[in-house]
Amino acid sequence: MRALNNWKPLALTMGISYANVQRMLIAVAIITIITAIMTRDAFTTAWTAIALSVIVGFLWGVSNRDTTFKHLGMNSYGLLNVFFFVVVSVIFAEWCMTMWGSESRIETYGLSLVTIAIFWWSIEMMEPTVAKDND
Repeated sequence: MRALNNWKPLALTMGISYANVQRMLIAVAIITIITAIMTRDAFTTAWTAIALSVIVGFLWGVSNRDTTFKHLGMNSYGLLNVFFFVVVSVIFAEWCMTMWGSESRIETYGLSLVTIAIFWWSIEMMEPTVAKDND
């Protein structure tokens, strides 16, 4: 009977708990250490750690979708902004490869993402916004 009196709304109890996320990150660290020992390649180890950490972060963010979207200000404007950021980054990367004749796609796309991200963030910070727009 006591359990019925101390219930919590579902919105507060859904999602992956922080303790479970910590367990997943410990598993990521263990897998990364095993990868480092087995391959003895720094790049493979780094990409393994990055990929697994991104997966854990994505799963945690999606499991707490309402809170994540609220704090990040994700609404239809935010999703459209992300879409156009990716499109502009790809166009800039392709233009850079054409101009420079670069054969290395990964470095050019990395440079494009960093360059466009700096400009995009600068423009976002200069725009006046209203705090209630994201609610």
